[in-house]
Amino acid sequence: MTTEKLEQSRVKAVFDVTADEFEKALDKAFEKLNANVTIKGFRTGKAPRSAYEKTYGEMSLFDEALNVILNQKAQEIYKDEKLARQICGPFEPNLEGEDRVTRGKDFKVSLSFDVYPEVKLPQYKGLEVKAKVLTATDEEVENAVKNILKKDASKANKEEQVIASGDYAIFDFAGTVDGVAFPGGTAENYELQIGSGQFIPGFEDQMIGMKAGEVKDVNVTFPENYGAADLAGKAAVFKVTVHEVKVESFPELTDEYVQNLKLEGVNTVSELKASKKAEIEAQKAVSEKDRQVDELINKILDNTVVDMPKSLIDDKVNAIRGQYINQAKMYNIPFETFLSLMNIDKNTFEAETLKQGARQALFSVVATKLIEVENLQPSKDALEAKAEADAKASGKTKEAMLKQNLDSYFNQLSYEALINMLLTNAVEVEGEAKPAQKKTTASTQAKKTTASTAAKKTTASTQAKKTTASTAAKKTTASTAAKKTATATKSE
Repeated sequence: MTTEKLEQSRVKAVFDVTADEFEKALDKAFEKLNANVTIKGFRTGKAPRSAYEKTYGEMSLFDEALNVILNQKAQEIYKDEKLARQICGPFEPNLEGEDRVTRGKDFKVSLSFDVYPEVKLPQYKGLEVKAKVLTATDEEVENAVKNILKKDASKANKEEQVIASGDYAIFDFAGTVDGVAFPGGTAENYELQIGSGQFIPGFEDQMIGMKAGEVKDVNVTFPENYGAADLAGKAAVFKVTVHEVKVESFPELTDEYVQNLKLEGVNTVSELKASKKAEIEAQKAVSEKDRQVDELINKILDNTVVDMPKSLIDDKVNAIRGQYINQAKMYNIPFETFLSLMNIDKNTFEAETLKQGARQALFSVVATKLIEVENLQPSKDALEAKAEADAKASGKTKEAMLKQNLDSYFNQLSYEALINMLLTNAVEVEGEAKPAQKKTTASTQAKKTTASTAAKKTTASTQAKKTTASTAAKKTTASTAAKKTATATKSE
């Protein structure tokens, strides 16, 4: 066996096949194929070789004999443990220097396959990352408190039945484009909080000042990125009939009200506001950490030198595509219909999916390399501690959890250690951080695409989910097909 390195982290292994080897392979091919063949004058599987070749021709054995040879040569590759550990894609067989095999002559075959690429890491310590202020504003705190009060809020008819921003209107609407009604453009007794921004721009603003019983034409233009492609960018007229105007009343915020909420350690209005402020800032801290991680990972990926094998990218692309296909099946609609509901054509979907898949594949190999270089693999004690914690929550034994989730635990803890290492070694700066110093251009199909951190579990777009008829006036936006899919690849 001789091996040759090809582009895109691919290897070709070439093998000599003697005429005698091929004859033995033909014998094995005959044994396999003849077992299920019935030839006149013989029982099934009992015909001699001469009768078989007379009926089907000796060439009928060649394909199977070549399969026998190729399987044998594949086993030779696997005997080379160092090479075998690098394989990350299927074998592609080929005849070398010949158009066909000639019985009685030696020949060569090859098996080409992808291997895990060599990764040249850029600078990954001391990278600058933008720092943001995480303080909760008074408005954010007031809105959080208001959301609590809203659970006990009530609605009543407004004394003056004139719509103002924040009021609830009950109304009918009937929309037309060029004088023609369209699906989803009509509803009766629809309730909407005016100013909530649920409807397309301009719709709610034009309802302010309308009175109960009033009929008015509302003129709007559907956004260019509207979910229904046949309406996007078009002017429409909605005939609006207002029936009622309601106002929302909130309970008085007092210490007594707060105590009735039975929140641990929260008994007064000031304590409630302090608690909500802390919650908001904690949420901001989590979001800021995620943002910084994405920023750091983007800098590293954009400056990594690696010749990515196609099979690793294909695996990620197929996984992303499969998630969307499964979503379409969940809603019992054709995949093409699912894409149209997201206002995206198949070519755009495939292009975006390729970018996402390439980026995920790149992150996977870079993360694996960083974990190896920094020795971030979890210890046996760490794995057992994780299993024990999960065992207590699930009621299973630690041993059962380890057996069931060992790979998952290993990837999760490795990824957490990687993120902690990157953040610990980053330099926070105010304003815009400096870009990482580029050593060379990364040779990947995913360059300059949005980073998708491999261990994040994010949900796919759900614009196709249980849509109702009377939604055409609502504001919808196009969804990028491969955006934030549930990759969960961690450091595979």
